[in-house]
Amino acid sequence: MSTGRNIEHTKRIYDAVPAGDVETVFALLDPDVVIRYYGVEGIPYSGVFTGTAGATEFFTRVAAHIEIVAMEAWTFIADGDELAVWGHQNFRRLSTGQEFESDFAHIITMRDGRWLHFRDFMNSAVTARVFGV
Repeated sequence: MSTGRNIEHTKRIYDAVPAGDVETVFALLDPDVVIRYYGVEGIPYSGVFTGTAGATEFFTRVAAHIEIVAMEAWTFIADGDELAVWGHQNFRRLSTGQEFESDFAHIITMRDGRWLHFRDFMNSAVTARVFGV
């Protein structure tokens, strides 16, 4: 277990996602990854996504509906394989061009330097309004 390695790998994912670097993202996801986006039904990428197939579905849904205009993670707190990350993100809904933004808190559990569990907390009420929910 290496706290430094976990933070470094997490920063690489935060750089890779907005750049569309899927290869780097998936190289740093555990095959048993669980992704949880906390939001109401109607947000196209809300829910729980499990394993590589689930991660593929999650990122495909995200890419089909929004553009990541900006994503900045500014605080990384680690305790072994547990990380908390705070930051800010700005998105654009592809079908309407409407932009929306929110601070976020991500809780991440790592295994062998890869994301095993990713929990995404943001102001999903803003996202729900943008998607007409």
